[in-house]
Amino acid sequence: MFCVYLHVPFCKKVCDYCDFRVMPSQSKIFAEYADLLCKQIVSFSRANPGLLASAKTLYLGGGTPSELPAEFLRQIFDCLALEGLDISKLSEVSMEFNPESTSRESVRNAMELGVNRISLGLQTFDANLLKVVGRSHSVEAGLDALNLLTSTPNLQVNADLMFDLPGQTVEGFLADVDRLSDFPLNHVSFYGLNVSPRSRLGHRVDRGELAVNEDLYEPMYMGGVEILERKGLMRYEVSNFARPGFESVHNQNYWNRGEYIGFGPGAHSYLGKIRYYAPEIYPRWRDYVKSGCPESALSVDRLRREDEIMELLWLSLRQSKGIATEDLEKMGISLDKSVCERWISRGFLKQGNLLNSLQIKSNLSLNGRGWIFMDEIVTDLANSYSNLE
Repeated sequence: MFCVYLHVPFCKKVCDYCDFRVMPSQSKIFAEYADLLCKQIVSFSRANPGLLASAKTLYLGGGTPSELPAEFLRQIFDCLALEGLDISKLSEVSMEFNPESTSRESVRNAMELGVNRISLGLQTFDANLLKVVGRSHSVEAGLDALNLLTSTPNLQVNADLMFDLPGQTVEGFLADVDRLSDFPLNHVSFYGLNVSPRSRLGHRVDRGELAVNEDLYEPMYMGGVEILERKGLMRYEVSNFARPGFESVHNQNYWNRGEYIGFGPGAHSYLGKIRYYAPEIYPRWRDYVKSGCPESALSVDRLRREDEIMELLWLSLRQSKGIATEDLEKMGISLDKSVCERWISRGFLKQGNLLNSLQIKSNLSLNGRGWIFMDEIVTDLANSYSNLE
């Protein structure tokens, strides 16, 4: 499957924990950004005739795509259409929103363009924690946005939470999960805080002004999973939960190692076993596009067989369906039975059968506390596989 990603690098305020290549919204460069993005799209389309027409999903991420005024969103969507991408035929068109830019008008404008799925970044319902991590919205604004989105007909809604924030308690996070899951949502995501040393929050942690209690990670994660699954939102990926049939098609393409193209500063792409991305810093990306998008300016990673095997293990096991024996055989490898049995005996892995396309396939998947030890398990399996003769 082939998908398209658009990176919108603008935010009303850059959150203190953020280490993505984003920038405060500047209305004076919105028009320039839209023009440049369209030039990048056209350049790719000319080099890959017909490929955009084969796309199955479109995802607008950031940054905060909802910060971009409707006229520029329309320009970008019109450009995609001129290059062969029929929005009306896509199975999923997702767009990220933040509460401060969620209004009846912004939602209506997005849906008129063809957006049928919105992902809302809430992070927490605790007013103090919102300030600690530098979010620009209030609890009330988050609730207003959530009520607006979940009451909008013909719109699928995901909402994001974060956990293991500085000063956050287990009880506080589980209360957030419980409160959020009482809304009529078909999809919820939650992510453990990753403190980047280059972020403002990272600097405060380094100075000892704030602290993250890593011992709380497991009870927060496991408790959140229990609440969501009890309410019918089943884990299908380590951080993503959905009612059956409402899983993110676009994100599953990433985890299944499907191909995709990314447009915008630093947006990643994967085509023909090559991963690459354009310059991340806006002025350098601008120069890259103005220069005709030369391949020499891309950061390129040509995957070796060992890289592909690691990706297969990593991306498969982070999903609840796990990794199918058939996929391992296609890659020409088998896992070390003693290593698998060691994790199975601890209850961290399980063997089973997966029904897929009316075929039953044997598989190996994470189980219980195995979700907490995923990194260690994947590394162990990757270090011990053998090649099939």
